[in-house]
Amino acid sequence: MEKSYVKKPSILKSIFNKDFVISAIIPVVIFTIFSKINMQLNGIIISGLWSIGVVIVNFAKQHEINALAAMAAVFSGVGLVVTIISKNPTFYLISPIVQDILYALIFFWSLFWKRSFIQIIVEQSYLKNAPEELKKKPKYKSAWRILTISWIILNISQAALRVVLLYTVSMSSYYTISTFYANISSPLLLIFCITFPKRYWKNRN
Repeated sequence: MEKSYVKKPSILKSIFNKDFVISAIIPVVIFTIFSKINMQLNGIIISGLWSIGVVIVNFAKQHEINALAAMAAVFSGVGLVVTIISKNPTFYLISPIVQDILYALIFFWSLFWKRSFIQIIVEQSYLKNAPEELKKKPKYKSAWRILTISWIILNISQAALRVVLLYTVSMSSYYTISTFYANISSPLLLIFCITFPKRYWKNRN
């Protein structure tokens, strides 16, 4: 019997854990508090600095960072700098939309690579011990194409949702929904990326 190379954690525990509190809930609480006293700009700056600081601290602890987290930190940093210079919090709120669109383009472009972008990320960060014979299975590439298309759809839907929210709800509601949605949908899809290939190959063989 083939040994499992990935420990199957509880999906809820994998998402709603300490990292979720640190990465999603605390920035939202910070921004909400400042928004209540009409200091949205200060709230954006402090919550943005917190989010970037979380990525830096995690890197210092683990001495590694996946590409998605690194890119998110870069976008947050750029959005934060532009927000501080312009003194307009809207720039920071728009930066995730631009990020989603660029992610979708990168994932689409990677469909033409030897290994797709999400395949590289998952293999390097989560499937380090996956046996080579598993990677050589005939349906390996098609499984990752399906997953890459899933990431394209996720990022396009995220961008669309954020655009709608930006024009229909308050700044505080937009920031809350946008932050929670991203911190739930991305981990869910990452878990799917880890568990799906093996099931896909098993059903196809």
